Amino acid sequence: MSHRKNRNQSNIYPGTGQLRCHCGSPAVLRPANEVCKTHREGAMAYVCSRYPECNSYVMACPGTLKPMGSLAGPELRRLRRQAHLSFNKLYESGLMSKRDAYVWLAYITQSPMSHAHIGHLGDYYCKLVIRESEKRLAEAQAAGLRKVVGGGAYAAAD
Repeated sequence: MSHRKNRNQSNIYPGTGQLRCHCGSPAVLRPANEVCKTHREGAMAYVCSRYPECNSYVMACPGTLKPMGSLAGPELRRLRRQAHLSFNKLYESGLMSKRDAYVWLAYITQSPMSHAHIGHLGDYYCKLVIRESEKRLAEAQAAGLRKVVGGGAYAAAD
């Protein structure tokens, strides 16, 4: 099976604009605190209409209510959180800028920049992001590199 098929390409039901869960059921917009632990007042989530039987959901953007990815069950949500933690270290450590990190993410997931978001990834690509992010950080640490402020070049740490 191709790795590309493991990526959630689209969760919009053709011709309707209706957001769908991976189980085929329609998604409904609900207050996020009904389905997940959230610390943001008024947060909303798209939830499978079969919830809690199908425990899949995705958060909605606060301003637009657009889904922040595809609906995901517990295991995929765990992988996405882990992928975000590993990926964020690439720019939080100063190894690369946030923009460069997203360009890198698009490259390793074989996605256009407009789809280079962890919320759109399936299991395979989440695991790839975790592995490659950790590998990239370990290589930089082993080489004793630090980012030169204001540029994309790296220099040996003092």
